[in-house]
Amino acid sequence: MTGQGDDIRDKFNSLVSNLQKLGFSFDEILSMMSSDFESDKTLIPLEVFRTRDLGALESLTVFLKEKKDMKFSEIGKALERDQRTIWTTYNKAKKKLE
Repeated sequence: MTGQGDDIRDKFNSLVSNLQKLGFSFDEILSMMSSDFESDKTLIPLEVFRTRDLGALESLTVFLKEKKDMKFSEIGKALERDQRTIWTTYNKAKKKLE
């Protein structure tokens, strides 16, 4: 029987793998999980990535937009992505969740 720690570890490894496929380096991923957003630490709960319906970037974008009330430009800056990419990602994610 797999323990809860193993399940979280598997999800974390999957998250890292998915973010690397999107072009993020391991250092960027670690930085994302501990970086400053507006001089306020924003922790990303692993539960954000629970749904299999969304990719890692989609899950992260929806979380930051809806739970942290960040603007697309802020999310883009924090993730080092163009705000138009973030807007597109968010809208595709919302359609998948309908």
